[in-house]
Amino acid sequence: MIETITVFDLDGTLCDDGPLSVSSETVTAIQTLKKKNILPVIATGRSHYEITTLLDQLDLHTYILANGCYIIYNDRLIQNYHFPIDKIESVIRMANHYHDDVGFFNQQGFAITGMNELTRNHVNKNHLDQVPIYPEFFRHEPVNFLNLYIKDDKEALYQSAFKNQLSILRYAPDAVDVMPLEISKAKGISKIQQLIGNPNLKIYAFGDQNNDLSMFSLADYGISMKQSSDQLKQRATYIADSDHGVLEGLYHYHLI
Repeated sequence: MIETITVFDLDGTLCDDGPLSVSSETVTAIQTLKKKNILPVIATGRSHYEITTLLDQLDLHTYILANGCYIIYNDRLIQNYHFPIDKIESVIRMANHYHDDVGFFNQQGFAITGMNELTRNHVNKNHLDQVPIYPEFFRHEPVNFLNLYIKDDKEALYQSAFKNQLSILRYAPDAVDVMPLEISKAKGISKIQQLIGNPNLKIYAFGDQNNDLSMFSLADYGISMKQSSDQLKQRATYIADSDHGVLEGLYHYHLI
């Protein structure tokens, strides 16, 4: 029976060699974990179409995508949550009022409602090519979660408007994830924990942004990266000093 799992965010965490790219040292570390019967799990805001190459490279078969909306355990689909249309419409109405752009994401692709300067900066920084502008995407395709392309100064407006309705968590300087309250990385981990069936399972979580807060609250050990948000560092049991925080944390806890 599995006794330990390690849960890794991708961007800014496991991907230590550029966008969706891992160093050879990290690949070796993942292989070592598996040899020691420690289950490596990805928990990311990314969708399946974005990470197929990475999953093959790391030979991973258990992962939590779209911040908990889409869950695969041992190559078996456990959950594929669809965002209710009425809630999407509420977010779009407010975004239109403030001239903000909204992103729609599912496991096959994405679209955005528009491309203002802030959104364009985010797209360019994340090396996204051929970004489809399709405001009616959500009426024709299932949506797992939303993005809002906003700075910190506007975030409080949305937090207040959707308090006790939606979860709004920043994952980049120009963008936040928007999800229903019943969805989170932590809830995804809990589902995997139940499937493993070990009540004494030890959980090590690795992350860098506020969309990792929920899994740090659940995990026995939370390892934050050097560049992590202040909120995440406050919940961490270990804060990395180097730019290779995953390797540092794995060595610190004698997992490799």
